[in-house]
Amino acid sequence: MDIYLIFAIPFCLALIITPLVRIVAFRSGMVAYPRQDRWHKAPTALLGGVAIYSAALISLLYFRILDKSFLSLIIGATFLFVVGLVDDKVRITPYVKLFAQIIAACVPVFFGVIAGLPINNVFAIPITIIWIVGVTNSFNLLDNIDGLAAGVAAITAFMLFVSLSGSGETTLSSVSLVICASSLGFLPYNFNKAKIFMGDSGSMFLGYSLAVISISGTSGRQITNVLTTMLIPVLILGVPIFDTLFVMVGRKLRGKRIFEGGKDHTSHRLVMLGISQKKTVLLLYAISIIFGLIAILYTKTNLFLISVIAFCSLVVLVYFGFFLFEVTSIEEKSATSARFDTRFGNKTFLNNVFMYKRQLVEVFFDFIFICIAYYSAYFLRFEESMLPANFVFLKESLIWIILIKLCTFFIFGLYRGVWRYSSVSDFFTIFKVVSLSSIFSILFLIFAYRFREYSRAVFFIDWLLLLFLIMGSRFLFRLVGEFLLNLRKGGKNILIFGAGDMGEMVLREIKRSKFLDYNVMGFIDDDPAKHGIKIHGVTVLGGRNRIRNLVKSLQIREIMIAVSTLKGDGLAEIVKICNDCGVAFRTIRGVLD
Repeated sequence: MDIYLIFAIPFCLALIITPLVRIVAFRSGMVAYPRQDRWHKAPTALLGGVAIYSAALISLLYFRILDKSFLSLIIGATFLFVVGLVDDKVRITPYVKLFAQIIAACVPVFFGVIAGLPINNVFAIPITIIWIVGVTNSFNLLDNIDGLAAGVAAITAFMLFVSLSGSGETTLSSVSLVICASSLGFLPYNFNKAKIFMGDSGSMFLGYSLAVISISGTSGRQITNVLTTMLIPVLILGVPIFDTLFVMVGRKLRGKRIFEGGKDHTSHRLVMLGISQKKTVLLLYAISIIFGLIAILYTKTNLFLISVIAFCSLVVLVYFGFFLFEVTSIEEKSATSARFDTRFGNKTFLNNVFMYKRQLVEVFFDFIFICIAYYSAYFLRFEESMLPANFVFLKESLIWIILIKLCTFFIFGLYRGVWRYSSVSDFFTIFKVVSLSSIFSILFLIFAYRFREYSRAVFFIDWLLLLFLIMGSRFLFRLVGEFLLNLRKGGKNILIFGAGDMGEMVLREIKRSKFLDYNVMGFIDDDPAKHGIKIHGVTVLGGRNRIRNLVKSLQIREIMIAVSTLKGDGLAEIVKICNDCGVAFRTIRGVLD
């Protein structure tokens, strides 16, 4: 079949049917009204799932795709689509929906569609059911902001199409492309600001369909590496799975019920950070694409290399979640402080839960980093023919390397730092601790094994890689934070007078704090040597003689004077310029002042 036709028909159908369904939704009263636990601010039509389902079903029937995977998908997806329609109308309890999802998940199992495990494996059936229910719920939860669920579903379906096409699964790849096109046809009406929502009928249909397709793609293969087989669909569905785990863990830590609604999803916290809804959705699209590409590369490149890339991407995602949880929980803490004070002995929630759990994650990541660095050192040092013989030395020394290095990290205070405030001094601490751990490891191997037959180059490469990984992980939290804060919507346009230490400090505080609604357009400084240079990406635009022109051209509303030595006539001149231009000003004083 022509893949262009397979894409074009469901895309055009969804594009045509969606506005018609919107009219029907308003006339029949199927409208989502604003609520405290929901994000939208205006009444919005439901039944978008009808358009997605209709476009996909008509296309699949037209192309006459008939096999066990297709039949199980249609039966189960139709059942959940109907359950979703009922829920959109009368609000079914979460437990009833979960029961319906389990029933739907049993349908593919009945047709012989199970996870990529041996058919007689006792875990194959429960893993299949848990996977389908979990992914279905993930998309149901992901439908929390305009355009997110539909866009991620389209990206996920396309990645499945590419992955399945490469493995010769023509039927499943065609179904994936139909789901992708149906979602994309609906997306223009659902993107910010949404004219229609897909509702539970659409989110459960998409989640269930993608879950069955991904699991069907593993069931027919003769693959010995089960972990790799299951990792591919997990990566492709990375964003909905991450959002579900993020919400569940966050609600559990805050003492809330997991299945209740709320504005605590990944997308909501990004918007709370000051990032626009469109940028939030596009950022999550980008993350979904990156993890989808990593999954596709699993079948096309070196397994060890792509596994390292996948793990490092997972580390970035975890730090991304930690940053969102820490920064956006500040607003919630005041409303729930009484409950947490009782549970944790009059200490703050973040100090007792977040900080200590963070250190556990840090130790776990360091353990993996030590293994990655040591294995990679052997792969880089020895050619393929020499590697098996030298693996003997790797195996006998790895356990000691892990124990010695983790103990060194702990004893010399590597776990006492605060991620958000990583600085140059932390760089030297990491350099010292990682170097000591390598020295101690070598000394132990000299006394225990006399260091015979061990390659000296391996330990140098290991030290270099581990230094890079540990240092990257410690500074990653800050980098993620600065990247997200740079995506925020622009606030009040301001200039900073003074491109010295105090001006840099003011700029850094503005960039770091989500409560300061400022957009720094540039620096002003009377030193000609500084004109044109950049500080944290902000340019020094010139001296005080340019203030009047810059106020008009850049629509400046305030000027911050960050020069502690500026007093008397010099300060009076700047104040006069501000008054003449009609802009507010404030003087920033140093700590000693």
